[in-house]
Amino acid sequence: MNGSIYERELAAILSGSRSAVERFTKKIPPEDRGVVSTIIRRPFFVTRSAGSLGADLIAVRHDFSLIIEVKSSQKRTIAFSDSSGKRQEQAERLNLRCQQAGLFLMYAFRLKGIKGDRWRLFSVEGDPAGRLKLLYNILPRLHTTASNNYSLRWEEGMPLVSFIKYVNMEYMD
Repeated sequence: MNGSIYERELAAILSGSRSAVERFTKKIPPEDRGVVSTIIRRPFFVTRSAGSLGADLIAVRHDFSLIIEVKSSQKRTIAFSDSSGKRQEQAERLNLRCQQAGLFLMYAFRLKGIKGDRWRLFSVEGDPAGRLKLLYNILPRLHTTASNNYSLRWEEGMPLVSFIKYVNMEYMD
């Protein structure tokens, strides 16, 4: 499957699309379904960013502005040093732009072929400003290798359910 399918999936969930949220919640434990449904009442405005120079998704609402790069794999680790270092260069370029704006770069990693919450979220090392710093502080950082290349280790990421719970904490039933 094309990676844009997963960009659309995450965009629809964060946008509070009832059908996307219902599809997602069918695959997670019943105790997490109420948490995820809060995104329907407190959605982000999400837009996909075209081209290889920008991030995949921009998600904004009154309290958070998120710059999200989406990756998917059947493997539990994605090494940024693969593909001739293009992933590493892109991460560094996007991270610099985010830092200049007082934001931080997020990565959303969707693991294929498993049950449950397939999404894990990460942040790249940065220094965001304002309330965004609170969110940044709870997200795990991308792993950095001895040669200073990034990698995504799915097990080390924050589940999407936990992320939604945090950003919608005050709106929980």
